[in-house]
Amino acid sequence: MAVMDLSKAAPDSVAAILSRRGGGFSRAVAGARRTVEGVRRGGDAALRSYAVEFEGFVGGSLRVTDDEIQVASERTPAKVMSALRTAKRRIEGFHRRQRLEEFEFRDSMGRYGQRVVPLDRVGVYVPGGTAAYPSSVLMACVPARIAGVREVAIFTPGRGGKVGDATLAAAGICGVEEVYAVGGAQSVAAMAYGTETIRKVQKIVGPGGAYVTAAKQLVRNECEIDSIAGPSEVLIVADRTADPWLVACDMLAQLEHDALAKAILVTDSMDLAASAERDLAALVSSADRRDVASSAAERGASFVLVRDMDEAIGFSNRYAPEHLLIDTADPWSLLDGVRSAGSVFLGRHSSVAFGDYCSGTNHILPTNGTAAASSALSVYDFIKVMPYQEMSEAGAYAMSRVVATLASAEGLPGHAQAALARAGRVTR
Repeated sequence: MAVMDLSKAAPDSVAAILSRRGGGFSRAVAGARRTVEGVRRGGDAALRSYAVEFEGFVGGSLRVTDDEIQVASERTPAKVMSALRTAKRRIEGFHRRQRLEEFEFRDSMGRYGQRVVPLDRVGVYVPGGTAAYPSSVLMACVPARIAGVREVAIFTPGRGGKVGDATLAAAGICGVEEVYAVGGAQSVAAMAYGTETIRKVQKIVGPGGAYVTAAKQLVRNECEIDSIAGPSEVLIVADRTADPWLVACDMLAQLEHDALAKAILVTDSMDLAASAERDLAALVSSADRRDVASSAAERGASFVLVRDMDEAIGFSNRYAPEHLLIDTADPWSLLDGVRSAGSVFLGRHSSVAFGDYCSGTNHILPTNGTAAASSALSVYDFIKVMPYQEMSEAGAYAMSRVVATLASAEGLPGHAQAALARAGRVTR
């Protein structure tokens, strides 16, 4: 971990940060393809075989029963249940405001409008490798329910075939009864293609590791997916007023996710950069997940020195981070300049951790630079916008010549004929 002066840095050093070098998942594609094809061809038997091989599944059904969900909720500590319910209420409060409106209007040519139609069935992938993520259950299932999705099926890696109590409790408070103790590329295939006992979904949402991400790419022609997820990342824009220890705390919070996570500080203060670097090293050395955080810090912790905050925001927009934390004397003055970020956190008190759990915004976010053109998971991911129209007789007559002109210009005479025929301008 060394401070890099952006004005003096070699182009390839800057490019290495911007390109997330070392964070790809191309190596996982071949393995994921074999697994996906195996489930597509072999159905339940293949799915169970992979669950045994990769997750240590032992006997029983891959589907978690209603009773197991209920018992897990009862076993979950009251403090955890209370926190889950608080987080759910706040996530609902934010996402209810995202609803698209239907509309209808008339003009001299006819009647037009749009319907907003929820998806019927979606699959939610909930990570469960090195940690449990009941919060991801809330982040995916709450907006799906608000959108009006009738069927939500959760897939999550089981440890020896068992899903953690908190994850099941989160499913329970979201009203989800269909939970499968299977993860990895095999679960993505089951969602996309269906098996003898699992009905295929229309869309798959939720983050996962390299094999899950590769599998989502492979099945995206079979069903919709939310995005291609990469390792977790944070970019912090800070000036000399920031507390270096608080900055280091948020960097560690990302680095403890996995060994490929990224944490970048961009600042115009050399003193802040140097202090934050020292504080991060101390935090990593004593972290509970020290092995993961240390490996991630070695590969993915960067400290970038810029001339001013305009250059800092410019660098951030080029990076298009999953999480952008702005910790400056006047963070709101910089918000209008932000063009590409999955989620933005403003001010000293706005740790990314709040967004991960309970501020109400979604933590399923575009990563690996895709925030340049993609958005956080939202209610909009679970709906279809369906336009409709009825041309009046006068409208068909008036617009038929426009259609004929444009269709002829495009070399599509059948289109011209269809429009002119409705207007009575051509006959059999």
